[in-house]
Amino acid sequence: MRGNYRKRQRGNQVIEFALCSVFLVPLFLGTVVLGMRLGRSIQVTQVVRDTAHMYARFVDFAKTGNQEMVVRIASGLKMTRTGGNGVVILSQVMQIGDQQCAEGGVAIPDCFNRTRSVVIHRVVIGNSSLRQSSLATPTPALVGADGKIAPVNYLREASVVATNFASMLVLNSGELAYVVEGYFISPELDSFGAYLPSGVYSRCIF
Repeated sequence: MRGNYRKRQRGNQVIEFALCSVFLVPLFLGTVVLGMRLGRSIQVTQVVRDTAHMYARFVDFAKTGNQEMVVRIASGLKMTRTGGNGVVILSQVMQIGDQQCAEGGVAIPDCFNRTRSVVIHRVVIGNSSLRQSSLATPTPALVGADGKIAPVNYLREASVVATNFASMLVLNSGELAYVVEGYFISPELDSFGAYLPSGVYSRCIF
């Protein structure tokens, strides 16, 4: 009788293990994926911070060679200069006042962006289809090959206005801020982390 009881107990243990596995296996995989994405988040933050340091020191990221430098910094994140699994967005933001309107040759009544923060320079490195800037998305025709936006455009066009920028950083008239945003995805982890964010976003302001 005691031997039969033990056999029945072993059967119960298998059933209990199977039932527990339904919850434990996804939990284990979720923990692993969360840890890997935390590591990816640290990498993205480092890429954005290093790029912002250089951008604020007047490195011209409109040049191909300097864009390749960002790609090298992002090594392992599978970003290329014009595609891949990541995008780095660089923006110069200026607060517009009366003096900026006058210097740009735009009369005050026509200076529609007066008292607003606007993007005056924009460069995008990587896969631009992954994400747009959280600040503003200037109409492509306004952005020159060197990334610059002409005064007559940044003083008047609505698409260059950096919405809610004052909540991030308060600028005085004429002051500049250098902003770098980065967004990277991890397609190889998506099947294991369906309930976790599919991408990592980071922003740095100088």
